[in-house]
Amino acid sequence: MKIRSPRYHREVAQRYRLEAAQTESGKIFFPPRVAYPGGETAKPVVLKDTGKVLTFTVIHTPPAEYSDLSPYGLGIIETDCGARLLAQIVDCDVEKIEIGMRVKFEFRRMRTEGDEGLLCYGYKVVPE
Repeated sequence: MKIRSPRYHREVAQRYRLEAAQTESGKIFFPPRVAYPGGETAKPVVLKDTGKVLTFTVIHTPPAEYSDLSPYGLGIIETDCGARLLAQIVDCDVEKIEIGMRVKFEFRRMRTEGDEGLLCYGYKVVPE
């Protein structure tokens, strides 16, 4: 059995717990970086799990691994602490998604990867 996706395992903290980094000047970086602009240092923070849709699109022709979900919404979500993330919008008719809609982040199965069936989890958003 060959396990894939070492990147997935490196990003567990961000995907599972919405961990980000906040610099001394107050900017939030998600995912956290190794180095920050101007040589600033950053401390770990957990993002708020609520926010609003800034913009979105509806995917009608998805990649093969998401074909069973079509059509689905994909949006840029601004958390209540100001960080912006790309997330799938679920548990909602795609016709009802709108800019400014309040959403909440939830921990969900993202996909099943490879022939071995590695389950990958992360965040998606649902209407509040």
